[in-house]
Amino acid sequence: MSSDPAHFAQTYWDAAAETYVRDFAGTGLGETRRYSVWRRLEKIFSPGLKLLELNCGTGIDAVHLAKRGIELVSCDISSRMIELARQLAASTNTSDLIDFRVLPTEEIGSLAGESVFDGAFSNFCGLNCVQDLPAVARELARLVRPGAPILLCMMGRFVPWEIAWFMAHGEPEKALRRLRRNEFRSTEPGGVCIQRPSVKEITRFMSPGFKPQRWSGVGIAVPPTYMENRTRHFSPVIKGLAGIDRLIGGLPIFRRMADCVLIEFECTKPRKGQQ
Repeated sequence: MSSDPAHFAQTYWDAAAETYVRDFAGTGLGETRRYSVWRRLEKIFSPGLKLLELNCGTGIDAVHLAKRGIELVSCDISSRMIELARQLAASTNTSDLIDFRVLPTEEIGSLAGESVFDGAFSNFCGLNCVQDLPAVARELARLVRPGAPILLCMMGRFVPWEIAWFMAHGEPEKALRRLRRNEFRSTEPGGVCIQRPSVKEITRFMSPGFKPQRWSGVGIAVPPTYMENRTRHFSPVIKGLAGIDRLIGGLPIFRRMADCVLIEFECTKPRKGQQ
């Protein structure tokens, strides 16, 4: 059996692919989070651009953007995720605009020389599994044009909903797990390390190639997706909570209580002739 960390990560995410729709993408609570991210994606990325997507999963975001006339190179470490993503693109007639690749985020430097991207994004915490985010940031800066927007969705660290839920179920370890820097998840030895840097740390990791523009919270009033069974019969309430999220997501106090943080950067490398 391989002892390569990348092997364990791929095995973990191949297994996760089989239940991704059931556990997250297909849930009402998961959809409210995705729609929040889509609103920002649609605001900063316009039709006709070519984007790089990191940790694309089953291709839901790529297909959504391709339907709007955006071209993408979408990458993921999991071959099963990419297989499902290609099936989704084929079923929605968007395959011509999306180049899906089995490629770990740590290896995006291999794309250098193929194209210069108009922007990049990573949704729903894939970058929390990257062990050397500064190294990825340096490679990303080489792949995008000067001034290109970057949108990263990563884990929040203080989530009152999660603390209350697991405390009520007598699981204090889970209730407070986000306050720990690292967590290992695996079905095999070696595991996948989930890192939880703060927004300040993420900003530092992304510099000097990128400067922050704004950040907001996703999933503040809306409960976590593992509460789906308890909330599925209260869709009007969830819609109301999603509306509250839209109102308070950018406010300094509340955005720090979010399930995910959505951070926008701009590439700061000089344009030609501006050395």
